[in-house]
Amino acid sequence: MSKQSDTERDLVAEIINLVASQVSTGVRVAGEVRERQDQARRQLETGFHTIKEAADVTVRMVRLLDEIEQPLRDAIPVISRAASVLDGILNALPDDTADQVAEIIPKVRALVDGFAPLAAMGAAMAPRAASPTATKPETAAKATKKVAKTAKKTTSSTTKKVAKKPAKKAANKPAKSRK
Repeated sequence: MSKQSDTERDLVAEIINLVASQVSTGVRVAGEVRERQDQARRQLETGFHTIKEAADVTVRMVRLLDEIEQPLRDAIPVISRAASVLDGILNALPDDTADQVAEIIPKVRALVDGFAPLAAMGAAMAPRAASPTATKPETAAKATKKVAKTAKKTTSSTTKKVAKKPAKKAANKPAKSRK
């Protein structure tokens, strides 16, 4: 009987070993499946989060376009008209416009320099509450003196320039007689 019981035990041990290896393989595969499921779930959550962010960006873009679209539609005809008016002006200008502008710029500059004392007086007479320097009387007085000094310099240099130019022109032109 001992031979038979040893054989039965070996047979049972062999069956248990075969089943145990299959069970351990099944448990290992189940663990891998669970890991893959967790990875897939995390990837899906990340994908959903990305889609949600994209949807939020799309909503913001649509709102921005809603705010910008109508003003742009209104501005396009105005810009088009301005371009056509500018084109008409440029076509109507003579070809020597650059020379004429070059002649006018010094005259305009002299005129602006001539108005400098008047601008300085206006700045000196401006309401004190509007200027940031008016909070302290000493600072306001310094600013007024500085403006007056600048105006005095500008006036003297402008007077010299203007006085020189008519003398040159007067020499080139014949004197007019008064009748």
